[in-house]
Amino acid sequence: MSHVTLSDVEWINLNVLAVIRAGLQHDRASTCCKFALDAAQADYLTGLSLDELWSLVFHVGDTTLFPPRADLVTLLSAPRPLAGPMALVHPPAPMESRR
Repeated sequence: MSHVTLSDVEWINLNVLAVIRAGLQHDRASTCCKFALDAAQADYLTGLSLDELWSLVFHVGDTTLFPPRADLVTLLSAPRPLAGPMALVHPPAPMESRR
């Protein structure tokens, strides 16, 4: 039996992604408001399987995905082995610069 150990950041990313995915299936508008998601981010996250969420979290590593990054869809759709390096090279922009 295999045992996967996640860091605190990976665990938070996985849980937040799973909560968002479930919320989008139940109440899209409310979930988008709660997590500051735009339509493209919501559409992409809705289409991910749980296995894809695990893969993403594993490959991104100790880089937080939340609050949602402006480049979240780009990062999520990148080849999994590139997701971590891309997240490090392009850190999330502060909330003030997104307005």
